[in-house]
Amino acid sequence: MMHAPVSATASSAPSRRLWPLVRWVAGFGAAALLAACSILPAPTPVDTYVLPGAAWQRAATTEHARAHPAASGTALRIARPVADGLLSSRRIAVMPQADRVQVYQGVLWSDSPANLLRSRLLDAFLADGRLPWVDTDESPATRVDYLLTSQLRAFHSVYENGSPTAVVRIDAQIVDTASNRAVASRSFLLRQPAASKEVPDVVQALGQASDQLSKDMVDWAVQSLRGASTSH
Repeated sequence: MMHAPVSATASSAPSRRLWPLVRWVAGFGAAALLAACSILPAPTPVDTYVLPGAAWQRAATTEHARAHPAASGTALRIARPVADGLLSSRRIAVMPQADRVQVYQGVLWSDSPANLLRSRLLDAFLADGRLPWVDTDESPATRVDYLLTSQLRAFHSVYENGSPTAVVRIDAQIVDTASNRAVASRSFLLRQPAASKEVPDVVQALGQASDQLSKDMVDWAVQSLRGASTSH
């Protein structure tokens, strides 16, 4: 028994009538999608700042000491400063008034102030070269005679007489790891006027204040460890 072939003409006619509707729906959907994309807010550009400072050269004796630490030398480890609130974030803080804390918009630090300051302290100790072995709490576990711990209290700009001044404050102590006893403690406060109200100048002032604070901490630590060594 033979079957008659099925004709495609009858079934394709409705499909041809639907094509204009399909094209209209597709076009409307694409237009709606483009319109939705055009009303989304554009991302706000963000400038990222490293902490500027002196290009310190590490002393050759320090490089040798790190490669060949003397058994009788003092090994110091720099712990990451403890920081809370904005000091633990990457926002660049400013105090336009004594009772108000704000942040500069559209700018960030490359890392948290605590991490930036720890790196600056390490650079300062290595450039100084008077201690034979200095590392940080991010370094692999090695011998540690003393631990430099600290609390970061301020790392911002404050307006004084209409102009910004960089303020960096840190409370530090040196702990004898053998006895877990603090052998020295001191607070450091540095203020550095900025050249203008512009963010790059404020950042530059914070870098200069961090440089001087780091140098002061190195001198204090070296003198304190000399005293601690002679008392043992």
